[in-house]
Amino acid sequence: MRRWAQQVIEDLDLCGDETVLDAGCGSGSVTFDLLNKLPDGKIYAIDGSPQMIDQLTESIDDRGVTNVLPILANLTDFELPEPVDVVFSNAVLHWIPDDDGLFDCLARATKNGGRFRAQCGGAGNIVRLMAATHDVEARDPYRQHIPEPIDARKYRTPDDAVAAMSRNGWTNARASLFESPVVFENEDGAVLYLRTIILQQQASILPEDLGDQFLRDVIQEVVQRHGAPFVADYVRLDIWAERGA
Repeated sequence: MRRWAQQVIEDLDLCGDETVLDAGCGSGSVTFDLLNKLPDGKIYAIDGSPQMIDQLTESIDDRGVTNVLPILANLTDFELPEPVDVVFSNAVLHWIPDDDGLFDCLARATKNGGRFRAQCGGAGNIVRLMAATHDVEARDPYRQHIPEPIDARKYRTPDDAVAAMSRNGWTNARASLFESPVVFENEDGAVLYLRTIILQQQASILPEDLGDQFLRDVIQEVVQRHGAPFVADYVRLDIWAERGA
């Protein structure tokens, strides 16, 4: 994910003095990568998780950084002290199903003529992985703790993304998909990945003695269906737009 974010940051071609919104900053690892391109700029870093904002704030204090301003807020309901030149987001927007709330709020935070560049999960993302996950969820003993399939993500098509942005104040919107599968040769690494990135909700619901086995069963189900090694079948959605005058 950090590799994908680096590509998006490079694509921004920043001058170095812009004010940027990092929409969904997480713990801030990518925020600081972005900051490297902004020696005379500023970042408003927004996330809806208190834990993530706490981690980012601690990192800011440790580094003595003064031009990253963390904000705890929902991306469909926030206000900034000033409009930004650029909206940047990586691996976040698929967690927010409210198209109009999201893209309208981001537009209102952006200067006229400002730019938008984001990447997130797109239509078809981890379809194989989640199909295997739901099959394992339905088995004993997991179904006692997960009675309904869990997947709160919204994976948009390029047309969906462009239409939502166009009706919410953005112009010259365009979007495209690309496949970027991630291969895991080591099962322990795959378990850690699933626990922290994709299946954290399931892992948090299950009793401690079942969580690890559930993740390993998902991995084995994917391998049984599609062959070794275990692959996370990522499909990414790239989005570009400008803020209309």
